[in-house]
Amino acid sequence: MRDSGWMQWRAYARRCAAAVVVLALFLAGAPAAQAAPSGEQLSTSVVTTPSHPWVLVNKTRPLNPLQFIPPDLVSWNGTGHVLRRGVSTAANQLFTAARAAGHSLEVVSGYRSYATQRDLYNYYVQIYGQAYADQISARPGYSEHQTGLAMDVGNVGGGCGLTACFGDTAGGRWVAANAHRFGFIVRYPQGYTHITGYTYEPWHLRYVGVALAIDMKSRAIPTMEQYFSLRPTIRSAADVLAADPGGALWNYPANGRGGLGARVKIGSSGWTGLKSGFIADWNSDGINDIVAQWNTGRLTVYRGKGSGGFLSPIIVGANGWQAMNITVGRWHNGHRYPGVVGTGADGTMVYYPNPGGGALGAPQRIGFGFQGMKLTMADFDNDRRQDLLVTRSTGELLLYRSDGAARFVPEPRRKLANGWNAIAQSHASFGFLGSGTRGLTAKAADGRLFHYSLGTNQFTGSRQVGSGWGPYSIFR
Repeated sequence: MRDSGWMQWRAYARRCAAAVVVLALFLAGAPAAQAAPSGEQLSTSVVTTPSHPWVLVNKTRPLNPLQFIPPDLVSWNGTGHVLRRGVSTAANQLFTAARAAGHSLEVVSGYRSYATQRDLYNYYVQIYGQAYADQISARPGYSEHQTGLAMDVGNVGGGCGLTACFGDTAGGRWVAANAHRFGFIVRYPQGYTHITGYTYEPWHLRYVGVALAIDMKSRAIPTMEQYFSLRPTIRSAADVLAADPGGALWNYPANGRGGLGARVKIGSSGWTGLKSGFIADWNSDGINDIVAQWNTGRLTVYRGKGSGGFLSPIIVGANGWQAMNITVGRWHNGHRYPGVVGTGADGTMVYYPNPGGGALGAPQRIGFGFQGMKLTMADFDNDRRQDLLVTRSTGELLLYRSDGAARFVPEPRRKLANGWNAIAQSHASFGFLGSGTRGLTAKAADGRLFHYSLGTNQFTGSRQVGSGWGPYSIFR
């Protein structure tokens, strides 16, 4: 929450902090807030258990009980700021990584008791009036700070502390780009006051665990309110979609433990004539969409609905796509929406940006000499830049690393494997073996389905996850 009156409250907070730490030592120890265990499926059901790291607290969802006290509060690094034990550990990891990147950050505010939040809220009402106080502070029992899972952060030295300009500082930008790696989200992002009820607070971080934070980041879901209200048809970045010979479309949900669950029909007809398909959040609304390349030459997008199902398709490329081998993803880190990389019959490789979440923009040539080669976009070296894995007709799998700005790193291509001419299709996959795992889902020419695990700059293993997929065209 905003602390524009924090200087007046600092002395009060220090008096309270000592008592809070002493109280924490007597509380029964519950498991520290932590990420979902490997393999646990993320749920979109609202969590109300106050000690759970996914508990949803906002203006209409108070804590229950209202005067809840977290079970494992500790003093953060011996200061007067108090957090839950697991959150404190994660905060230290975040700050250590920030220092390594050249940014010095600190906790400005952590846990607040019901009584402290009551007094702070009443102070804002007295100074600003209730309407404005409700935009910058929470009523007692409705505050994330009371969970022990929230912290306000700032630059050491106080530059832009607890004001919106923190988001424009180097430290603030680093936090926004990297907090999810340590289990935190920026809880009140810019432009979502109508959803969260609070003004933009780039300094207010909420711990939700690494699994949920990464899922929200990868799917570009900005708020917890939106995440827990969504019921999309394609829920996981590890699900496999397949079109059967009769034109029906099926979703095979990943179970997060290296397997697929029972298939669900999500399209009854009309999927014959498909050359290739991809799952991507085309308009960056946090909901997975389908990108379909047709033998008729068109490229279409079926936008997913938050309530499930898809909208009518939109044409994002009108003609000539049947002659191209393509892959879909965020090829340029500076672009908000995913685009398309493809090779034509003459071997020229081009990048089609997606400037507005709709039709494609003008193509940009990025290479040549790629005649007949199959493409897969994946972050092979785990540097948060999408690379290209290119399969030659001879079966060699080659790596072309990206610089994150729609160009290749100027270095020799690297051969990763032989025998990939037996692979008919391959696509990037996330979370197939559990939270945070990466890999490729690939269909072999003989109909077997494989998962190839990715570490950092190498394959770390493979497993067969199905057979009989020969007649099916898979999406990923």
